[in-house]
Amino acid sequence: MVMRVATFGLTSSLLSQSLATQAKLAEKTNQQVSGVNSTDYAGLGTDATRMVGLEVAVTRSEAYQSAGTLANTRIEAMYSATDSMVDLLTQMRAEVSAASLGEDSTTLQSTAASLLEEFTALINTQSQGRYLFAGSMTGEPPASTEGYEATSLTDVNTGYYSGDENTASVAVSESWTIDYGISGGNDALEKAMRALSYLANADTLDSQSLTAAADLLVEAQDGISSLQVGLSLAASSIERAITSEEEFTATAEELIAEINTSDTAVLAVMITSYNTQLEASYSALGTLSSLSLMDYLR
Repeated sequence: MVMRVATFGLTSSLLSQSLATQAKLAEKTNQQVSGVNSTDYAGLGTDATRMVGLEVAVTRSEAYQSAGTLANTRIEAMYSATDSMVDLLTQMRAEVSAASLGEDSTTLQSTAASLLEEFTALINTQSQGRYLFAGSMTGEPPASTEGYEATSLTDVNTGYYSGDENTASVAVSESWTIDYGISGGNDALEKAMRALSYLANADTLDSQSLTAAADLLVEAQDGISSLQVGLSLAASSIERAITSEEEFTATAEELIAEINTSDTAVLAVMITSYNTQLEASYSALGTLSSLSLMDYLR
């Protein structure tokens, strides 16, 4: 196309506008085809900051959900272990009751020794490589009967326990942390271990010591049942927190989708408008390119 000096500026301006319109048309066409406003944050303009904030919030919420789910898995394992502890103590109480009626105490002591080992194994319950009743020292078994012997039914004896008294907790939201752990040195577990060890190792078991052991077993069993209530309450709280975070995540993801989902109706109107502008620009460029001063001098 040969440019005339008189039409050069106008033609250049029209050409520049046409290229800009063409770029906008291509952008809107891509948005219409892909269904999204942009494949990067730069293309979102002022909505980019809002979208980044929402995405960060979703990531954080999903982390809280994962932590809560993991904690509830551990709580289930702990509840199952304490359930078995209650069953063992029920069995031991029956044996003590039978011995109180004059049955052979030798059988009682062998049963107590066996149940002591089972109870110790339950305190050493693991889940996903963690010892659940070890406090914060989750890498090693927290309980052992080696060197442990309760010689008194009244004196507290945690010689079986090598963990600490720190109990597990989980952050389920930015402002909510739930405690759920049980230490192997907990009063109820200590009483159970003390009663079982005494019954297994005592030189003699008279009616008075059997009655005291039975009472201690009842205290231990009641204490463990209370611990189970605490586990249930913690699990329920965690479930509520997870549900709340799931609802938040769903809402945030909807907002993210709204920010980056293209409006096909609006895009259709804009594409039509840009096409009309381009046609007009091409027509004007064609007219300008055909103008000649000689046409007006004839």
